[in-house]
Amino acid sequence: MNHKDKLITSIIISGGFSLFLILIHLYYVLITADKYHWSIYPRDFSHWYGMFTGHFIHASWEHLLGNVSPLFVTMIVIFFFYRSISWFVFVMIWFSTGFAVFMFARDSAHLGASGLVYGLIAFVFFSGFFRRNIRSIALMTIITIMYGGYTAGFLPVDERVSWESHLLGAFAGLWAAFVFRGFKEHGEEEYGKRVKVEDIQRDYYLPRDVFEKTLEQRRKEFEAEQLRFLKNDDFTNIV
Repeated sequence: MNHKDKLITSIIISGGFSLFLILIHLYYVLITADKYHWSIYPRDFSHWYGMFTGHFIHASWEHLLGNVSPLFVTMIVIFFFYRSISWFVFVMIWFSTGFAVFMFARDSAHLGASGLVYGLIAFVFFSGFFRRNIRSIALMTIITIMYGGYTAGFLPVDERVSWESHLLGAFAGLWAAFVFRGFKEHGEEEYGKRVKVEDIQRDYYLPRDVFEKTLEQRRKEFEAEQLRFLKNDDFTNIV
């Protein structure tokens, strides 16, 4: 698959998921149903399914659109640049974030895709640390410039905001980046290949071992050189 096809596929997947979230919210706007029933209620095992469905539910259009935009962008990045592991990363962050919120968040209804957003952002960011090649570091830099301000979401400044989802989602992204650090994409090794100093051919004025030999070694080498000279067939004694 060429780059154009990969990009189109990434846009379709990201756009399709974003549209799915919009349709779900529109559904609950048009009908009188309790959407909070599908939220994450920590440690309430009668609502265990919220770990899987809580990401799809949003409190308002503002809440939804605030998540859809970064989700759309980060999904394109992951499904394009980390194509071979993209679905594994997405599902891993989706499940582990929901599970962590269910186990450790405060007693309240937690809903929205923000935890997933933070997880995907964290995955791209920490992949730059773990992979250490030009491509991943460039993506890390770009994602930092675009979403560096999202770190404010880790602070419990608003009781209506699930800062736990943000923090635990980021940890899920960090974990995914660590787990999949060894899964290199096509061409990634070439971008990250480092040239060793020893591999660079240089011209030296003196032999490389000039400072490593002892005086005794140099004396023996000089005597051996004299002996080879005396045994040379072209040598003629002068009387």
